[in-house]
Amino acid sequence: MDRACLDETYSGILRASQKGMVMKNQNVLSTCLICLLTLLPGIALRAEQVFEEIIVRVNNDIITKSDYEKTKDLIRRELQKNLKGPDLEKAVAQQEKDLLKTMIEDQLMVQKAADLSLSADTEVIKYLDRIRRDQNIADMETLEKMMVQQGIDPIEFKQNIKNQSLKQQLLGREVYSRVQISTEEISKYYEGHKQEFDRPEEVRIREILISTEKKEPSEIPALEKKAQEVLQKARSGEKFDELATKNSDGSTAKEGGDLGFFPRGQMVKEIEDAAFKLRRGQVSDIIKTKFGFVIIKVEEKHEAGIQKMEVVMNDIRDQLFGAKAQPAVAEYLVKLRKQSFIEVKPGYVDSGAVASAIGGETKQAAQAQQLEQGKKGKKK
Repeated sequence: MDRACLDETYSGILRASQKGMVMKNQNVLSTCLICLLTLLPGIALRAEQVFEEIIVRVNNDIITKSDYEKTKDLIRRELQKNLKGPDLEKAVAQQEKDLLKTMIEDQLMVQKAADLSLSADTEVIKYLDRIRRDQNIADMETLEKMMVQQGIDPIEFKQNIKNQSLKQQLLGREVYSRVQISTEEISKYYEGHKQEFDRPEEVRIREILISTEKKEPSEIPALEKKAQEVLQKARSGEKFDELATKNSDGSTAKEGGDLGFFPRGQMVKEIEDAAFKLRRGQVSDIIKTKFGFVIIKVEEKHEAGIQKMEVVMNDIRDQLFGAKAQPAVAEYLVKLRKQSFIEVKPGYVDSGAVASAIGGETKQAAQAQQLEQGKKGKKK
């Protein structure tokens, strides 16, 4: 396992938190490895970190300056992958503007999850085991040793995964489960936006690849036999995505072999010919390619033109869900803030500061008000 793998895990978690993504699925692990959290504070300090500057108190927890600076560093590293110069600095400034707000709200959600006795221990184990299997690491002990060698604290890493899962469980229970989308809403949206669903002929497929690349001719018969056995299982009713995860040598194995949608002209010809001949739900014969033996399953098919409502119903539902869930999450976070004690050290800005039910306003808001009054007094 290399540092890049772990950095990608961290940055994927960071992206989810910083972009404010609304995830319909309550289980963080079911969402493409998911994905989703900024480095949360409240983790045990290392032995050499005896004194920490506290910049925020959130009920009985704290956010330290080192927590804050560490997360700022992660943001910059993530943005540096695609930006540089003035564009980078502008993006960093935009992200940092709401950073403290995000960190405070992350803590509030984890605290609320604890109050509701939500647990994420099983999710942490599954997540780490998935990393272990993907990197072909023998056991968890070896995985943790490799983390330490790469400068990553395993305890902190596990805590981040746990916190992300707890946040998603909380939002699923307290917010997402209460967002309802009616058939009438879907129908109304469809009738008003039909041109959005004018699509070319396309097909969504899953694949299982039994690779023959760099194999000796003597090895090919055994590989073809393996492909035949997998095909038989697929046609006997075993779940294709699980078969792909267990058996495919392709890069899509971790996603259950999902290749997404393709119009004509973008796939290997042998696979494209088979895909467009199959009906939805059908599994192909073994397709021999220069890469190896391929088995595909057609998940969805779209004819060219404006799609029927039943074809795009799930797409519309997801879009409407997101539109309703975003403000619902924001409202829920304001509610948590009003029920909490939040104290921000002068010089730091919580852009989400609201009146608090405990102790009136946050101290930061009170200090800002006093400062403004002082300015008005001087003007007089």
